Amino acid sequence: MKISVIMPVYNSGKFIEKSIDSILKQSFADFEFIIIDDVSTDNTRLLLDEIQDSRIIRINNSKQTGNYKCRNQGLSISKGKYICVMDSDDIAHSDRLLKQYNFMESNPQFMATGSDIIFFGNNQSPNVFKRLRDEHEIKTFLLKDNVCTHPSLIFRKEVFSKYGITYNENYYYAADYNLMVDISKIGAITNIPEPLLCYRIHSGQITSNKHKEQMMFRDQIQLRQLSFLKIRPSIDEMLLHLCFMNELPLPESKLSLLKKWQNKLALKNRQTCIYKEDYLYHFLEERKNALLKKIF
Repeated sequence: MKISVIMPVYNSGKFIEKSIDSILKQSFADFEFIIIDDVSTDNTRLLLDEIQDSRIIRINNSKQTGNYKCRNQGLSISKGKYICVMDSDDIAHSDRLLKQYNFMESNPQFMATGSDIIFFGNNQSPNVFKRLRDEHEIKTFLLKDNVCTHPSLIFRKEVFSKYGITYNENYYYAADYNLMVDISKIGAITNIPEPLLCYRIHSGQITSNKHKEQMMFRDQIQLRQLSFLKIRPSIDEMLLHLCFMNELPLPESKLSLLKKWQNKLALKNRQTCIYKEDYLYHFLEERKNALLKKIF
């Protein structure tokens, strides 16, 4: 088995048929399609019952567990060399699996690969969103936020089977961001410079319904990464770091500490060699300049 496509679903009746169809009609044939229904209460299960395809492995949860627990559930039974993420409201390009498979086979240094995406839906015109390509830039930017559109990703199965990485369910609505941080510590990440996924914008998705909670967990992940640099921040340093990463206004009395904190991050990186020094320098400068623009 070359690829395992994993797709949790919950009350997805409005969009699920097109999403599933976009996978079943892929130009690449050697895959299994694991669909986990997390106790839907709409017509999702009825629609799933009507779809007959030998590549589909169906799981009907008896108790609702949540999006990322479902993904871990799918990982635990997957047989593919690669794991492909799919959401039940998005649409995959017909050559998505083929192009991602060929890329991973030809570039063994990458542990995970996403792609550019096309935003659509919510009465807006479709537009292409380009993602970062450079592996060092991606690794550094993860200090601030995710750099891959989660449902566009393909992973090597060994990320989970050899290194024991999974979706950390403690981060709830930002577990995909935390996953990418963990993967960046064992290997390179990139994005294919081509839109291989149409990403639907609508009011029912996590980024719309749980934005505040998602940002709270994002902050926790930002602070967690300081431990990789062997930094145990004080409360004041935590607040300063979150303002720094998220471009939040600082009181003028704290501005003098900003450069000291920037220097501390750079010094600790030279000692730990986590990030390429020039990439980290430019990243921190960009964060500082963006923050100062909001103040002055």
